[in-house]
Amino acid sequence: MNHRGGSAERETATAVGTDAGVEPRVGNGAGATAGGWQTLAHLSRWNARHWPQAPAMRWRDPDGGWRAQTYAEAWQATQETARGLLALGLRPGDRVAVLSRLRPEWTTTLHAAAATGLVVVSLLPTTVPEEISHVLGDCEASVVVCEDAAQLAKVRTAWPRLPTLRQAVVLDDPQEGDAVLRAEVLPQGEAAVSQAGAAAMHAAPDQGIRRAMTLARLRELGRRAVSAQELQTYADAVGAEDLLAIIYTSGTTGPKKGCALTHGNYVSVLRAHPQPPPTPDAGPAHTNGTLLVVTGPHTIAMLMQILSWWSRYTLAYPGGGPDHVVRDVQDVRPEILPLVPLALEKLYSAVLASFAPQDQPEIRRAALTGLAVRQKLARGECVPARLRNWFEDMDQTVFQAVREHFGGRLRRMTVSGAAVSQDILAFLLGCGVPVVECYGMTETAAAATSNHPHDYRLGTVGKPLPGIEVAIADDGEVLIRGANVFAGYWGYDEGRFGAIRDGWLHTGDLGVIDSDGYVSLTGRKKELIQLSNGMAVTPHPLERELRTSPLISNAVAYGEGKPHLVVLLTLDEDGARQWAAVRGLPADVPSLARTSQLRRELGHVLEAANARLQEYYRAQAFTVLDRDLSLDEGELTVSLKVARPVVLARFHDLLESLYA
Repeated sequence: MNHRGGSAERETATAVGTDAGVEPRVGNGAGATAGGWQTLAHLSRWNARHWPQAPAMRWRDPDGGWRAQTYAEAWQATQETARGLLALGLRPGDRVAVLSRLRPEWTTTLHAAAATGLVVVSLLPTTVPEEISHVLGDCEASVVVCEDAAQLAKVRTAWPRLPTLRQAVVLDDPQEGDAVLRAEVLPQGEAAVSQAGAAAMHAAPDQGIRRAMTLARLRELGRRAVSAQELQTYADAVGAEDLLAIIYTSGTTGPKKGCALTHGNYVSVLRAHPQPPPTPDAGPAHTNGTLLVVTGPHTIAMLMQILSWWSRYTLAYPGGGPDHVVRDVQDVRPEILPLVPLALEKLYSAVLASFAPQDQPEIRRAALTGLAVRQKLARGECVPARLRNWFEDMDQTVFQAVREHFGGRLRRMTVSGAAVSQDILAFLLGCGVPVVECYGMTETAAAATSNHPHDYRLGTVGKPLPGIEVAIADDGEVLIRGANVFAGYWGYDEGRFGAIRDGWLHTGDLGVIDSDGYVSLTGRKKELIQLSNGMAVTPHPLERELRTSPLISNAVAYGEGKPHLVVLLTLDEDGARQWAAVRGLPADVPSLARTSQLRRELGHVLEAANARLQEYYRAQAFTVLDRDLSLDEGELTVSLKVARPVVLARFHDLLESLYA
């Protein structure tokens, strides 16, 4: 078994790099040690005490402007939410689900749970009632926090099947026209607020109060019913082994399973991040920069909501879905930018689209030359004067223009969550964009390995983080061991389920470790395609090559039991529209997808991809959909990866027709 461990001395990290936050310290509480924290129970309070004026969060208001909240204000919201949840009768270990897009109240609810020993359960806002019923029933949630009336309505559909669910909390006040809902969630007067809390506190779990209140009322209830000292007592009692979160995996077959993650899991990841250079003149308003999260409230976002406050970054929230990532990045101008490959591809497409089509091949070649020069300089090698002059000129003009697409202040951009195009990474690195590829999964609190700007190898996901070991099993499966590895799947007996055996997490990923300790991922055990000639191939090389085209958003290979692969393609809306405009073709994707010109171009793209691959990875035919894959339709997972079984089943006949 090939085996590598992370060095405690080597500076590497999955998200923030060499200028991550100083580890906070406290002097009391069961969750604290002399050397630092074991839990996150005191994090929000600590930041408010030491950096009260520093901006904790930024978000876009409905009018399009940006608002901010300081750490002092964030702690006020956090502790009032925590006291309100306690006033509802919740006790350590009880589950609080959140059904909302990522927003400041999501973060303060997470930190409220951390401060009380409660367990937060994440639900995407696109979750359908059937899945809400499964998740809330499986984790036996006591309270669900809903973003608005629409989310509450979905919970109501599932509520009759949820005997443990006592209360819903609505973040947004009901609209004036919704009289019934307003009467329910806005009890009038101090007595009504106190009665609502008392009813929930004394109800048996199977009584199901089945009422809702606004977050404002919950916070008011907390101020009246639970003292700050009582909250401090709960925070002091939280231990490293206590659960903080249950995140349901994006399983593509069967019911979702909840990954049970402890305070200790997350703290171990945070400790893997090195401290920033000391800033002795840092005042109470000092921030280490802005961290923009563009994903939904799932694995990566859960870690970032904690990491940003641990490292004293300002956490910025997305203004929209994946289609808004380009605008969000340019508006926020972040220093730290964690991405999934789909978001990176959209940003890359926007960069290319800023150059005339006829200039794009030359820009790509220039970026590769720029990468070669940067690598020479990093190794201390001599660069010929003429080449150095060319490079310095490009770095101040063209390459700088590329960097401006990312806001111009970027210190570190990470990409993880799925296979990523090495061509895109090489292009961005050549232009001086500080992007690194990382690896982690929900079961490892989102982190396991990382490249580093000064210790980087293209084609790999880097080396194990400090305190984490990675090994390769005899069948090629990647195994991970460390304090970051989760406690198990909620409700499953790990002794029988077997995700963790002899202390090693069996990831289901296939990979190799080179002689220098860099980890490379080669596929998924369950996604291998067995061709009729006996060859077992992974679909990822073909799909990754095809997604480098600005025209293509997703590619899904098919071929189980067949003599060769074929592939299903979807169009990148922005890239396709630009391509169509130059040629006078229809701008709408459904019409464009039917044109012979587009199909001919996609044929050329496939030919070019095949030319870069071994024969058994090549596809002999393709088909293109008239729409992109959809998260709402279950064709993409919550981390925006292709839900392969769903897509292959839905488009089975279309793919089979390619063999006719």
